[in-house]
Amino acid sequence: MLIFKDRMLRGRIFKTAGPAMIEMIMYMVIGLVDIAVVGRLGAAPLAAVGLGAEIFFSIILFLEALAIGSAILVAQAKGAGKMEDASEVAGHTFLLSIVLGVVVALIGVRYAPVILGLFSVEADVYRQALDYLVIVFTISPLALGLYMAHSIFRGLGRTDIPMIIALVVNVVNVVGDFALVYGLWGFPRMEIAGAAVATSLAHGVGFILAMFFLFRGNSGLRVNLASVFKVNFATYRGILHLGIPSLAEQFFYTTANLVSMFLIVYVGTLAFASHELAITVESISFMPGFGIAVAATALVGHAVGAQDRAALQKAARGSVEFALMFMGVFALAFALLPYQIAMLFTNDQDIIAIAGSLIRIAAVEQAGIALASVIGGILKGAGNTRTPMVISTVFTWLYRLPVMYLFIRVWHLPIAYVWMLFVSDWLLRGLTYVIVYRRKKWLERALPEYASAKE
Repeated sequence: MLIFKDRMLRGRIFKTAGPAMIEMIMYMVIGLVDIAVVGRLGAAPLAAVGLGAEIFFSIILFLEALAIGSAILVAQAKGAGKMEDASEVAGHTFLLSIVLGVVVALIGVRYAPVILGLFSVEADVYRQALDYLVIVFTISPLALGLYMAHSIFRGLGRTDIPMIIALVVNVVNVVGDFALVYGLWGFPRMEIAGAAVATSLAHGVGFILAMFFLFRGNSGLRVNLASVFKVNFATYRGILHLGIPSLAEQFFYTTANLVSMFLIVYVGTLAFASHELAITVESISFMPGFGIAVAATALVGHAVGAQDRAALQKAARGSVEFALMFMGVFALAFALLPYQIAMLFTNDQDIIAIAGSLIRIAAVEQAGIALASVIGGILKGAGNTRTPMVISTVFTWLYRLPVMYLFIRVWHLPIAYVWMLFVSDWLLRGLTYVIVYRRKKWLERALPEYASAKE
């Protein structure tokens, strides 16, 4: 394997991917802590916080997908040595995030009851999820500003900055969860609302830190606040040209998530709570794939900016190998210790029994997730954001959701069958990405001289 032979390549990937992995694990820990703390309150609170968090973060991460265009432009500008262009992209991205975040806050708070009304949940779950959503929607500008700033840092290859911020955010969230959910240390017992307030405070602190790095120049570029409002429409066109396909991909992904939840709630509160616990646990395994995909996007983007074909190909191959190795470890853990893992988050034996079986099924899909995530990151770094969007949309809407509908609403099968569907979906996506990767048309478009050299 190239990753074992080339020490310098291994170091570059790990230096970029390692902090990105830790960062994403830290953000997933926010969800894990919420689940673990609220899970002790019972199935209804667990289902409520799972549903509320899924809705809120689906919307925020949907809009954050626009920043992939910013990350690509920043990466390519850095590779070409044009840091002034990178700073301009960062400033425009900041303004875009605040404007979009305010829109989300206004609409989210006003229409939270309508959004929740789309899901057939019990009255107690609805009430508690509504309390959660109204609180977290109010900090949408800060949450979106934080996540879009992270994309800028990743494009620079400075994944250490989001990692540092994520560590601080987690400390605030953990302390806030225990203090406000259970009413410890003199704080009021707020239960679900306490989890929402803790998450909101944590994201507020994260936003302040992100702005410090962005505007003080500690990240390698410095954004001038005055220049943020000097709109350059060419810069926005560049961000949107690369970001809109990713936004469309995230839109279809987000909508599919919401439709999936709409369907899964029909299997009952116990099965839905078990599904939410299992999906939260499995999301930890996404983090190595995501972190390495971030590294692949940044390193491939730098190589495209520098017009270095050899560096691009090495970064791409090394990233794929790295992802398969790391996610193989999670596959083993999920296969061998599923029930023990579930016991870390709840003491409800019925939830443990179902969630444990789902976690074991998730072991099979790790290779597909690794290939889809990292090869998608490679394509995006090369400026091809359209292909990942097409692949994601086709498999989600023409395969996953129709079959899920049959399993749940027509055949009334247990939740385990839905998870076996997830496995087949990811494995087929992974195979599709491998075919696209090996055909190398993405490489010819990123570096036109590559095609000329073959002729």
